[in-house]
Amino acid sequence: MYNNKQIKNTDRKIEEFLEFRNQLSAEQKKLEAGILIDEIKKVDVNGAFKKVGNQINSQSKKISIYLTITRFAAVLTLPLLAFSIWSLFFAKQHTLNYTESEITWHEIQSPAGMRSHIVLPDGTDLWLNAESKIKYGIPFVRETRQIELSGEGFLKVAKNEESPFVVTTTNAEIKALGTQFNIKSYPEEETLEVALTEGCVEFTGITGSDIKASATMKPNDFLSMNKATGKVKLKNKDLTKHVSWVKNVIIFDETTMPEVAKTLERWYGVKVIIADSEINKYRFTTTFENEPLYRVLELLELSSPAIKIKYNPGKINKQTNIAIQSTVTISKKHLPMKH
Repeated sequence: MYNNKQIKNTDRKIEEFLEFRNQLSAEQKKLEAGILIDEIKKVDVNGAFKKVGNQINSQSKKISIYLTITRFAAVLTLPLLAFSIWSLFFAKQHTLNYTESEITWHEIQSPAGMRSHIVLPDGTDLWLNAESKIKYGIPFVRETRQIELSGEGFLKVAKNEESPFVVTTTNAEIKALGTQFNIKSYPEEETLEVALTEGCVEFTGITGSDIKASATMKPNDFLSMNKATGKVKLKNKDLTKHVSWVKNVIIFDETTMPEVAKTLERWYGVKVIIADSEINKYRFTTTFENEPLYRVLELLELSSPAIKIKYNPGKINKQTNIAIQSTVTISKKHLPMKH
């Protein structure tokens, strides 16, 4: 048993150790942590247990089971020890402030034809639509939990009153505590859209001329902002068509042909060519629930007798070994003349 003097001596050494670590610079912490983690990697857990096992082969099955459990515990302890080293050297107690040198930036992309579900370090659920990307810092929970978004994303924000959640785009900032909302801000599009399904967010829009527009949104609010002028429109409405993509549902509601084409390009990773400009004025109202591309094209053609759709599958160029993208050509159907 340890006596009080030994315990106090141990406590003092721990306090001195922690005080010494607090005085180290970020670079010194990283260097020492790296050395220790490298040493952990050199430990041959399997070899060590094999050696011990050979020495006690004569023991009972009960001891064998105990050793097996202990072995698993040791294997699990190593990554936990590595994490503990990281936490000791990098985590700062009772503060959410970090210097720029202590933050590592992480980027996630969802290419054309794909949609991604991501759980952020704070527990926030994020669905990332096709041709979209996010960027965020690690450690993630600081004075604010901030992500940069390009494209479209739907978020179920984990509540944390001490660290507001902030989404920034090229033209706006959306601030929330715990809420659910969709943001659509593709760089090539003229408007930015925010659809709030639950909770409350503070919207701040910034145009190229630094003109700011702000709004506080409540559930079922839909906000659109012209990126060039900063003009904001806000109305309360049914948001189903704006968030249905999260459930693999496409809803066209009086949607123009150029918008339909862009949706198909992002959703299925194809190139859509509108062969006749007159088709651009056509509008479509229909719903597709987790449908393959061929079925969507078939139904679009049936819904509008005035158009025909041709699909050319992609292939590999044998000379350059480069993939050629699949194409969908939409043209006006020339109906036979009536006599």
